[in-house]
Amino acid sequence: MKNLSAYEQISIQKTDYLKNYSNLIEHINVSISAYDQSQIIESNIYNINFSSNQISFELDVSKLHSDLYESNKEYNLLFLQCSLKENFFQFNQNYKKCPNFKILSFNKDKFIYLNFLDNFYRIKKYTINDNPKNIWINMINLKKNNNELFIHPNLYTKLASYLGHKPQIISYQNGKVNITFTSYFSNKQIYFLLNIF
Repeated sequence: MKNLSAYEQISIQKTDYLKNYSNLIEHINVSISAYDQSQIIESNIYNINFSSNQISFELDVSKLHSDLYESNKEYNLLFLQCSLKENFFQFNQNYKKCPNFKILSFNKDKFIYLNFLDNFYRIKKYTINDNPKNIWINMINLKKNNNELFIHPNLYTKLASYLGHKPQIISYQNGKVNITFTSYFSNKQIYFLLNIF
């Protein structure tokens, strides 16, 4: 039986450039990778439904992570619902529930920040050649890890959504849960994701 926790249900707005199945696969591909991963995406997408104004589908995020990792190319599956938005890869957007790429000035220089809710993370000094899509796809270096860490219980569900599966709870100590799991993120990256997003 399929692991329901690994399946992410996604719905996006249907647009003029997004009319059919091949457009959808291409759109997912360009939002997660600079390389052609369409065959891998196709093998992990299910229950596609085209309505008059929306497209909905299910994606096996955990297996897609694994398949993309094995292809040995950069990709980013975090906030897939967001990266599929039409204007996600632009500077100075104003999404409330998605990350935003902001260019902010400081001492006569401009810097690129990743903004989510009230959190701002400075990525780099801005140059005219900077591209939000390249920044997003290359933001986190992925490597297989066996993680064990302590987190607040209220962060458990958020972490499970980033991983595509539920971490195993080992114990509860001093108001935190000790969890273990395998992932493509280091413990430092996990803490970054939980604190920024």
